[in-house]
Amino acid sequence: MDSFPLTIRPGVAAVVFNAENEILLHLRKVGGGWAPPSGSMEPGETVAQALSRELLEETGLEVRIGRLVAVYSDPAFQIVHYPDGRRVHFVTTLFRCRVKRGTMKGSEEGTEWGWFPSERLPSNLLPYARVWLADALTDSPRPLVK
Repeated sequence: MDSFPLTIRPGVAAVVFNAENEILLHLRKVGGGWAPPSGSMEPGETVAQALSRELLEETGLEVRIGRLVAVYSDPAFQIVHYPDGRRVHFVTTLFRCRVKRGTMKGSEEGTEWGWFPSERLPSNLLPYARVWLADALTDSPRPLVK
């Protein structure tokens, strides 16, 4: 039996593009694979405020928030198991974003940070990152809630 109850949190995430149309990813400590930056909303924030705050904290970048990609809640890949035993089911709102200004710094949430062309993404993407990126990189109609 797990020592912590499963909790649920609203999350935000971004597929961030730079001027060269490369995508920002980080090698996550939790999970050990590459993924777009993401985080939790705080009480009193809008989704846009939470996304802007998380990106500034994690990357040092200010972004222009673009289109909504989708809202993800599938427990198959939206439950995160933390090393301390916590389990969090995230309901994540994903957006496409573009760098407005700032200098990329990266945070301790990732062991590495990098910009990748969409046709040469790392092979060790986390399962949710595969879904998020596939959806963000297509322009075909799809459900907004997954």
